Amino acid sequence: MRLEPYAKDDKALYDTLVFNEEAMRMNYGRTFTEAEADLLFSAMLETNAEGPFGFYKVLVSEADGETYIGMGALNRNEEGAFEIEYMLLPEYWNRGYGTALAGMLLNMAKASGLSETVEAITDPGNIYSKRILLQAGFVLGKQFTNDDGAPAELYRKDL
Repeated sequence: MRLEPYAKDDKALYDTLVFNEEAMRMNYGRTFTEAEADLLFSAMLETNAEGPFGFYKVLVSEADGETYIGMGALNRNEEGAFEIEYMLLPEYWNRGYGTALAGMLLNMAKASGLSETVEAITDPGNIYSKRILLQAGFVLGKQFTNDDGAPAELYRKDL
């Protein structure tokens, strides 16, 4: 598995993820609108240009070359804490990619010299994401309601 920063030409790949109903139901409760997808992709590219972290395509090697399977991210959130994010296309769930991706993002944080707490947010009903976080050593920090009124859980891990 390999991570590569999203670039301008990657919008079609990103769209396969954010317009996938099953993937988005587990992550946002719904698919994005075209306008939301365009706005978020532009913001991701801006974040990537600022560095040192950002949003990454997740690629795996297969017999016919590399295949896009989702997104991973390591960034500062609005509160100033470092946060990991991940989202995979459903056909790649339950194959160990989520666990490997979370590990890669944590290793990226450690390799850059971060010694802070890293956070991750998930839907309480997303048992697969919770399992990934717990396997990576995260602990539940708090339960809360996010901006759109949906329940959420914040997990933390000290580096």
